[in-house]
Amino acid sequence: MGNLVVSFKIESHNHPSAVDPYDGAATGIGGIVRDILTTGLRPIALMDNLHFGPLNDPPHPPQWLMRNVVRGGISDYGNRIGGVPVVAGEVWFDESFTTNPIVLVTCVGVGRPEDVILGEASPGDLVLVIGNDVGRDGMLGSSFASKVLDRDRNEIGAVQVGNPLLEKLLIDVVIELRSRRLIKAIKDVGGGGLATALSELADQFGLGIEIRLDRIRTRETMPPEEILVSESQERMVIVVSKGVLNEVEEVLRRYGVGYDVIGALTGDGRFTAYYGSDKIIDLPVKLITHAPETNYDVKEPQYLSKLRIIPELPEIPLDKALTKILSSPNIASKEPIFSLYDYEVGVRTVIKPGRAGAAVLRFLDIDGGDGKLGIAVKADANPRYSFLDPFIGAANSLAKAYRNVVAVGAEPPLAAVDSINVGNPEKPDRYWYFVNSVLGGLSWMARELSVPIVGGKVSFYNEDVNGNVIKPW
Repeated sequence: MGNLVVSFKIESHNHPSAVDPYDGAATGIGGIVRDILTTGLRPIALMDNLHFGPLNDPPHPPQWLMRNVVRGGISDYGNRIGGVPVVAGEVWFDESFTTNPIVLVTCVGVGRPEDVILGEASPGDLVLVIGNDVGRDGMLGSSFASKVLDRDRNEIGAVQVGNPLLEKLLIDVVIELRSRRLIKAIKDVGGGGLATALSELADQFGLGIEIRLDRIRTRETMPPEEILVSESQERMVIVVSKGVLNEVEEVLRRYGVGYDVIGALTGDGRFTAYYGSDKIIDLPVKLITHAPETNYDVKEPQYLSKLRIIPELPEIPLDKALTKILSSPNIASKEPIFSLYDYEVGVRTVIKPGRAGAAVLRFLDIDGGDGKLGIAVKADANPRYSFLDPFIGAANSLAKAYRNVVAVGAEPPLAAVDSINVGNPEKPDRYWYFVNSVLGGLSWMARELSVPIVGGKVSFYNEDVNGNVIKPW
């Protein structure tokens, strides 16, 4: 890659997309773009993995879910943030995803080594929250995603409501602040809201943090505990030196991005928060960030032994077999989906969706303008394989993506990220799928292919109160 660096990450928004597919998918796009921004690199491409129930299933609305996830969330938000095309993905239909759709988004960023925000901080550095005001949307969204889905409960308030136009401004303002070396450290406000972002930020540097919650802009009157845990979108935390605050404020005002100077880092290793004159939090940072480990039991599902018996297959005429296979939505062209995406924005996309197994992008605005350097990207999975054998299924998913990248003429893949989606880990036969996917298939295949897995996401509790669980992958 010469003097270029690439950053990429995958994120899931399954439960939010199940109860509010438009906003659930949209905030999945927004969150993963901001994750790349925290590295200091410019986001240049998005990919999506989407799994829905059968489109002809009348008791449940898979068509409604798909339409709002694709046309609403991903297309609307992705097209409006500007300059970040949705270039590749994977779509699957199976009855196990009828009530629990899978919505994953991957973002790729690129830049030069000097663009990377490695992160540094000292006691006395200022902490700012930039971007959106805080609201009650997205209240306890992470805890909602970490429990079995119950449609009888009203969980709509746990879904964040995104603002793609503000996201575009955040991209521009962070890139300028980074280019002018005004940011010492940066963190997205995602799961857990400021409670998570601020404590993890302090822990990253072995420091403490003191903040004043009454300085934070809110859309409505909110008590301090709600301000702390709200997961309202389009917000980032940045750390700056006191001496550059005026420059930072000038840039933020010029872009019209709101901000609050909420406190500073300290050397005492404590998370301290005030609301007015009241001290409402005073805890060791490490007590907040270092949760105890939980060990779950592991047991292979009994039903798998029966499913692995290959029955005698009847003779089927070739024409009927071809008709049956080609009429499957899993085989059919996905153009009705990817044609809704602005996959050519930024004129970087060389191989476009539907043309080959992987997408190819060139680094026009980074490598001097000649476009001779580029990157191939692909997202793959097969939940049926992973359901029957998670070791083989996980290994196959990585190998399949590897083959698709090589098939467009790219060098062997540099790295991979994974997203493992399973049911309730408290049930031994559900957790068995997770263990075998990680310790077996992914780790084994990654070693054999010499492809480092540099990041990932785990989504548990993908089942409902009736015991309907997804096919894991």
